[in-house]
Amino acid sequence: MTRKFTVAVLLGTIIFAAIAVAQKVAKELDEAINAASNFADWKPEDSMYPKEDGKLALENGKACIEKIDDAVSKGLADSTVVETYKGKMTIAEARAMCVKVRDNGQKVFGDLTAAEEAQYEPFRKILTGDKLTLYNDRLKKYKLYGMGGRVLKTAEEYRDSNLWCTTGVDRSGIVPVWSVDCWHFKGMTKVGSVETRTGSGDEAPSSAFR
Repeated sequence: MTRKFTVAVLLGTIIFAAIAVAQKVAKELDEAINAASNFADWKPEDSMYPKEDGKLALENGKACIEKIDDAVSKGLADSTVVETYKGKMTIAEARAMCVKVRDNGQKVFGDLTAAEEAQYEPFRKILTGDKLTLYNDRLKKYKLYGMGGRVLKTAEEYRDSNLWCTTGVDRSGIVPVWSVDCWHFKGMTKVGSVETRTGSGDEAPSSAFR
């Protein structure tokens, strides 16, 4: 009697655990499909941040496909109907949607990334050594200033200037505080460490860029 009871309890535990796992997989699958469906009709021109949203569409589409393929490999039928933000659809239709989302996101993200990288190429061709490293790692998206606060615009100006500075203003306090970070170079080699200057006001004076 005790043996039968133990076996029954054990089987019940196994079944309960299996159901729990199935529910978890179903929930994760549902979330992955809906996350991708958010981008089913997405267009980059409607987005404030098309590159970031394109990357998210790519990632959500890939995750959705992986979740669906995993579930199907474990016995989920392609004809199974799921409820999504875009209405009811079969698993096969959901996968097709996710492929479209992935491919669209990949194209948008890839095109915008390529366009962004293209604008940096003239600088990367002309800079070497510490200047190139600093440019790539930290400063490529910043406006740079030379001596006296003169804006550096061209790759040649970046190459020839022995001073690179960035500036910003912190307005979180009662009084705005400007800051200037400057790097000094001898040719393409950095000399010393970054120098930081701060002061009160909306804009750094030209004397801070030195």
